[in-house]
Amino acid sequence: MKGSIKLRGSHWAYVVDIGRDPITGKRKQKTRGGFKRKKDAQAALNKLLVEIDDNKYVNPSNETFSKFIERWFTEHFQKRIGDTTASNKRYLMYKHLIKENPFAQKEMSKITTEDIDSYYSLKIDEGYKASYIRKMHQMLKQVFEQAIRWKKLSSNPVVNAVSPAIKKEEMKIWSPQEIITFLQYCRGEYHRITFLLAIYTGMRRGEILGLKWSDIDYEKKTIKINRSLAYTPETKYIFTTLKTKNAKREIPIPQLLLDELINHQEHQQIWKDRLGDEYQEQGFVVCTKQGSAQDPRNVLRVMNRLVNAAEITRIRFHDLRHTHASILISEGVDIVKVAHRLGHANPKITLETYAHLIPNQDNEVADIFLSALNRSVSKL
Repeated sequence: MKGSIKLRGSHWAYVVDIGRDPITGKRKQKTRGGFKRKKDAQAALNKLLVEIDDNKYVNPSNETFSKFIERWFTEHFQKRIGDTTASNKRYLMYKHLIKENPFAQKEMSKITTEDIDSYYSLKIDEGYKASYIRKMHQMLKQVFEQAIRWKKLSSNPVVNAVSPAIKKEEMKIWSPQEIITFLQYCRGEYHRITFLLAIYTGMRRGEILGLKWSDIDYEKKTIKINRSLAYTPETKYIFTTLKTKNAKREIPIPQLLLDELINHQEHQQIWKDRLGDEYQEQGFVVCTKQGSAQDPRNVLRVMNRLVNAAEITRIRFHDLRHTHASILISEGVDIVKVAHRLGHANPKITLETYAHLIPNQDNEVADIFLSALNRSVSKL
């Protein structure tokens, strides 16, 4: 790659090709003037040529942040993630990083770490949770890292910015007595089967709402987990395939739960007969009385109402999954078996989440070691 030196008025300047624009394909040039002596212009040109040859040259972008992030998302990011994730990320991008972002119209090369920190402070003042702000932080970091890879920037202002720390909340679970109390208040409730599935299987809410009658094996007494209902701000509710091979699993269930499922199916048939052709048959175990997909928010409303009435510990729906796992572990069930039942990608995840619940067997281990050593000594 070559450049040239030119005299412009009383000063010298250099002009050099720096490649082509990745979007337009047009040739780009770098020009710099104001040198009093020709040899100074030549020295500056030589330095630039070396940077270009070593692939170290960066041409600062004057593209605004909003334009760059949209282009990055459309041309790069969304092609590498699932549809549900893309929809959620797109919502976050437009709402928080474009529409409600003070530096959205600022040039990429002029955005500073101070801008990023101020942005986080703004979101904290607006009442957003630290965990949600961290998602903004993660996307910002990815955007600027891509700008560096595309030779638009030489440094990432997000690296030294301080996002709010996430406070790990203490896990809340129900005792067996609270489970019994809650289920007593569930009698006659349409969503009784929803809560029974969560408590007796540890299934995720999306997995329960995506469950179909064809997934239940009445003879083997098992439930196959094949899909999940996901929420997206754009399309509202869509059914998705499971992310990992471990998430797609078969769960053994007790006869009690199977009987409850059969009873629920009979009640569902009553609604089918009443509505006739108006019933939207999709084969879902948990659905509206018209047969369509169930809004997850309705499940939460019912749960909150029942918890208040039963006067038991207020927990999230996801904590029913924690409750299921906790009881299994406290009863000595092997962590690998628990991981498989929950659909964790790796037993390590299960262990990290529930390690504090594993019964302390230190004394037993010490006795086992002593017994082994004594056997060896007796043979001497």
